[in-house]
Amino acid sequence: MGETSFRDWHDRWWDARVVEPHTLQGDGSSIKNHVMPHWADWEMRAITRMDVQSWIRALIEKGAGAAAIKRAYNLTSSIMRAAVDDDVIAVSPCRSIDLPQIAVKPPQWFTLDQAQSILDELPVVWRTICLLGFYTGLRWGELSGLHRHRIDQRRSRLFVVEVNTKIGIKEYPKSSKSRREVPLPPHVLEALERHIHRLDRDAVVFTTLTKGRAGRLLNDGNWRRQTWWPTVDGAYYFDDDGEQQLVPHYPPHSMRHTCASWLVQKGVSLYEVQHLLGHESFQTTQRYAHLQPDAHKAVLGAWERMEAPLTIAA
Repeated sequence: MGETSFRDWHDRWWDARVVEPHTLQGDGSSIKNHVMPHWADWEMRAITRMDVQSWIRALIEKGAGAAAIKRAYNLTSSIMRAAVDDDVIAVSPCRSIDLPQIAVKPPQWFTLDQAQSILDELPVVWRTICLLGFYTGLRWGELSGLHRHRIDQRRSRLFVVEVNTKIGIKEYPKSSKSRREVPLPPHVLEALERHIHRLDRDAVVFTTLTKGRAGRLLNDGNWRRQTWWPTVDGAYYFDDDGEQQLVPHYPPHSMRHTCASWLVQKGVSLYEVQHLLGHESFQTTQRYAHLQPDAHKAVLGAWERMEAPLTIAA
């Protein structure tokens, strides 16, 4: 096993993996573009920690993005850990490696006027799914995977259990925080009830409508291209100066950010928002902390309590 090449060990590791098909597709692309061109012909035992660090530096210099580099590194690290477990190598070279920082972009969210403009511009048949998106923060796969029997009309709740994926409907694991109960405002429930009253109990709530293809699961890419982007491109609102402006060119996922942003601005705790959105990590929810009404209250209060503040002549 000491003469095992990286390529040979990768092939064994790859064939033994148990992951989702769409994950395999993305991982395969990362390995093809960033991992194999460098490591394929190396002997496993010859790879040192410094070799891995030099590879990371080379990827940076070639212009690879921080997220792409992190994915390639994580895959390589998994390959190496498996090699240690199978006694192919004694220790993994993927340790104490410096990676480029991934810039965290602030969430993109719509104002109330912008969201209303989008709802008004949407074809009538798609307004309910977007109203639900703005008021529940469900992910696209959760919206398009929602089943009628997951809506509790008496308690004005819905239960997030199934999700629509590239390979069809699947249930979240029972241990996952993504499984959750989401409250519905009365006007949202009313709109939803009008939409579902003729559906069978086990039916998916939102499906395709095209003649001859109706009733199929929605495809994210197709829905964006055919419905969302034409709507956003034609939706206007009035800014604070009374000028008519196009709404920001944000993707459907921004409905989720919008829901969280509105709630935080209204004083809902980040803890509650975390559970509403089904975030696994509290760090994900903290992106909205700057929107809290009292986000800077302590800082401003401290300056106000200074006995002799600094001044400049007018």
